[in-house]
Amino acid sequence: MSERERWIIYPLLFFALGAAVRDKILHRVDAKEIYCESLKIIDQQDPTGRPFVELGIQRARSNDPTQMADRVGMLRLVNSDGKEVCRVASDALFQRLIGRQLLIVDESSRPLVVAGVEQGLGMMLPNGESTVNSQGVIYLNNQKLGIKIAPPATRRPAPKRPSDASP
Repeated sequence: MSERERWIIYPLLFFALGAAVRDKILHRVDAKEIYCESLKIIDQQDPTGRPFVELGIQRARSNDPTQMADRVGMLRLVNSDGKEVCRVASDALFQRLIGRQLLIVDESSRPLVVAGVEQGLGMMLPNGESTVNSQGVIYLNNQKLGIKIAPPATRRPAPKRPSDASP
């Protein structure tokens, strides 16, 4: 190999080796764009290796059997027990956020609105135990809204509208 070839090959070789180990040394990867079908974030100390955050695609739900279901974007959060905490999907038919609590805060991170689920006592059983009922609650400015829904047995039937009355 001539000296001129060495001045070309060796710098390229060291540049390639440096680029290959850069992310191992810095523990990060910088890129403008990443193209993949699924991105999963795991905790390296978790022996199960299950993802805590998943960003990917899922099939859209469609109630029309003649329509082919499209693939839509999806973000899924999982807690340390492996239970799904939140799922956000850009499904055109079922746009929703599923979670146990929605928190809206002001600029100083004070909660102004909290919508969530609380455990409450249900019916008393004959043996003296009570069942646990979950109910949706809303807090505005730390004040619980006092909306109570009557159990089905105590609800009065809705009055008939004149258009609903039978002749």
